[in-house]
Amino acid sequence: MHEEYSTLDLFKLVFLNPLIVMFALIELTAGVLRNGIMQWYTIFGHDVKQPGAESILANWGLLLCVFGIIGGFAGGLISDKIFQSRRGPPAVIFCAFMLMMTAVMAMNLFSLPFVVGVAALLIVAAVTGVHSLMSGTVAADFGGRKATATASGIVDGFVYLGSGVQSLDVGYLVTHHSWQWWPIFLMPFGLIGGLVAWRIWHELPAATRVYIETVERKHLVLATTNGKRRTRNSNAEKLIA
Repeated sequence: MHEEYSTLDLFKLVFLNPLIVMFALIELTAGVLRNGIMQWYTIFGHDVKQPGAESILANWGLLLCVFGIIGGFAGGLISDKIFQSRRGPPAVIFCAFMLMMTAVMAMNLFSLPFVVGVAALLIVAAVTGVHSLMSGTVAADFGGRKATATASGIVDGFVYLGSGVQSLDVGYLVTHHSWQWWPIFLMPFGLIGGLVAWRIWHELPAATRVYIETVERKHLVLATTNGKRRTRNSNAEKLIA
């Protein structure tokens, strides 16, 4: 049935949907981590010399592109091939991975420049995987036929809210204290994103759930039918013998 929604109705559909709110929170943490690395690594590299990691600094833009593509594809493949198109599990995995990589950065920030650079790139890959799942895919899955674009726009907007948070806070910390606070500040957001994503571990859009149940029923029917045929064939062979 065709229904028309006002702008207020669309906002209510999105903001009163607890799943969309959780997706937005995950995206906020992703915005902190994504831009907290992409914007600050080159500034850090020019402020604190990075012997052994010069190639990472020199090719930062290209490497962001490569690792971003890898992370986006990895998130989709993990979700669709391993977790039956559930978006929560890969988000949990990637957030836990980012928490570990920010810890690696914090422990080696002034001693192992190449390790710090690689960890930063791996965070970029993981956060791109989370962003690709949350911003586009999840909004389409759960936004509803009439609110998909609104849900996508609002969820994606929280990335930039997270970007603003990290810009102010990281800028203050490294200016008034030390660069050591840069990865330390990012760490809790990996934890928070993972905990929120854990809440949606089992969530599936209704259409996907129906499809999976239909396919499973067909496989069960085929398996039962084939089993009965094998039993009849076995009985026939015994009678012949």
